[in-house]
Amino acid sequence: MNKERSRLWLALPTAIIVGICNVFAFFLFMVLYGHVINPGHEEQFYQDAASRFGPYASIVAGIPIMYIAGLILRRHLGSRALKIGIAAWCIYLAVDVAIVTAMGQVLNFLPHIVVSFATKLAAIYFGAKTKGELK
Repeated sequence: MNKERSRLWLALPTAIIVGICNVFAFFLFMVLYGHVINPGHEEQFYQDAASRFGPYASIVAGIPIMYIAGLILRRHLGSRALKIGIAAWCIYLAVDVAIVTAMGQVLNFLPHIVVSFATKLAAIYFGAKTKGELK
C-alpha cells in the first residue's frame, strides 16, 4: 500500500473534529446570544432562536473551520492534503445530510445545505492548497 493511500484514513477524524468545532461554535454563539445579545427570555424563545440561527451559523462558522482544517492538513501532509481534505468534506457532507434527512428537514433546509457545503468545499480546498510557510 502506498503512503498516500495509507494517509486517507485521516479524512475521518478530520471530518469529526470539524463537526465538533462547528457545533461548539454554535453553542458559544447561543450562549453569547442568551446572555449578552438578547437576555431575559424564556427557554422556548432560545430554542426557537437556535432553530432559526443554526443553518446560518453552520455556514458562517464552517467556512473558517474548514479552511483551518485544510491548512493543518497542508502543514502536515503537503500536497496530499487536498485529497484527504476533499475526503473529509465528503464524510462531513454524508453525516450532515443523513442527520437532516433523519429529521425530515431536507427540503426545508435545501438552500442552506447547498450554500453550506459549497462554501465548506471551497474553504477546505483553499486551505489545503495554501502554499508558503505555515506556523
